[in-house]
Amino acid sequence: MDDNILLSDAEVQALDRVARAVQERYPDVPAETIARRLRTAHQQYELAPIRDFVPLLVERALVAELRTGLPPDR
Repeated sequence: MDDNILLSDAEVQALDRVARAVQERYPDVPAETIARRLRTAHQQYELAPIRDFVPLLVERALVAELRTGLPPDR
């Protein structure tokens, strides 16, 4: 995650669960690729004032990206 924002323990744990779940769903995608893209998706919500749904939104964005095909790394 971005070192410039302070995440709650709950959000960090939720994002870890997201990474594991997506890795299980897409075992052919390298874990580092998933982690990098998870960080990119998470950055979209770094200023979101309400954090409760951020992990869910990140997961949806990441899965949508993987489902449509893995574009080149950004």
